[in-house]
Amino acid sequence: MPLPAAAPSLEPLLRITNLVTTFRTERGLLRAVDGVSLEIPKGGKLGLIGESGCGKSVTALSILRLIPDPPGQIESGEILFDGQDLLKLPLSRMRHIRGNRISMIFQEPQSSLNPVYTVGNQIAETIRLHQKVSRREARERAIAALKQVGISDPERRVAEYPNQMSGGMCQRVMIAMALSCHPELLIADEPSTALDVTIQAQILELITSLVREMSMSLLLITHDLGVIAETVEQVAVMYAGKVVEEAEVHELFQNPLHPYTTGLLRSLPKLGAEAGQAGHQRLQAIPGLVPSPLDLPFGCPFQERCPLMKPLCGQEMPELEEKRTGHRVRCFESC
Repeated sequence: MPLPAAAPSLEPLLRITNLVTTFRTERGLLRAVDGVSLEIPKGGKLGLIGESGCGKSVTALSILRLIPDPPGQIESGEILFDGQDLLKLPLSRMRHIRGNRISMIFQEPQSSLNPVYTVGNQIAETIRLHQKVSRREARERAIAALKQVGISDPERRVAEYPNQMSGGMCQRVMIAMALSCHPELLIADEPSTALDVTIQAQILELITSLVREMSMSLLLITHDLGVIAETVEQVAVMYAGKVVEEAEVHELFQNPLHPYTTGLLRSLPKLGAEAGQAGHQRLQAIPGLVPSPLDLPFGCPFQERCPLMKPLCGQEMPELEEKRTGHRVRCFESC
């Protein structure tokens, strides 16, 4: 009699708990990531959004332990990947995970590729490092990877250098390199920001389709709310190094609870009936400026820009609490 099938594991592929990453500067200690906690289930897609400098990219680099030390340091927290705490692994094992089980696509494709090696050599080197295959097989896999990301004539392109390719082509090469070892988790850090607007949609559609085809988990880092709405299932909003709101994507867009998230959504341009009878409306900017991470106010970091600010906001930091099912927010005034 066959044994019953094992129940699927509910343990997330990636679980970050109270992550703190700091940088030593001449003016003092900068807490770039301040107590961040996130989860990504196996096959799940999480979007991380917020203004430049809020800690999104530092969170991603912390996952891969790529924080330059000095001046940076992961001070505390836990990063569990498939049950292993990445912060406790020896560097030799961490190098095996990077590019193999966890891959990352960076913001600037042309500056991320080495200009003195062909793109084929760079992809093949990644494959040989982690898969232990022959040079010939690695080259064949590099050609297949270029074809997979939609690069025409990959047999010729594999011998070209990054400066012979456009920004969009280089980004496709970076995607091919990131996916060449079939990782379980893909981190995409502003993958279309440096590209022409006509190419951005193609790159994002390519990433989405490949993630789906390869059954990977995705951490998408961006400041583009439109990209988030079309790509991920869960969203975390960061401000001044902290997660201030987290919810399922449709819930967040329909019922934002944090004043910062509300401000972000109101700053989006609207057309047609949404914009009123005139067919357009003035964009609503969030007043004030993001406080310096070296001089954050006591209490909530958003208080000086917040329309709901109360005395309590300047006295203590609100906790990230669940206000609705699956919807957490760091705010005293949200309901």
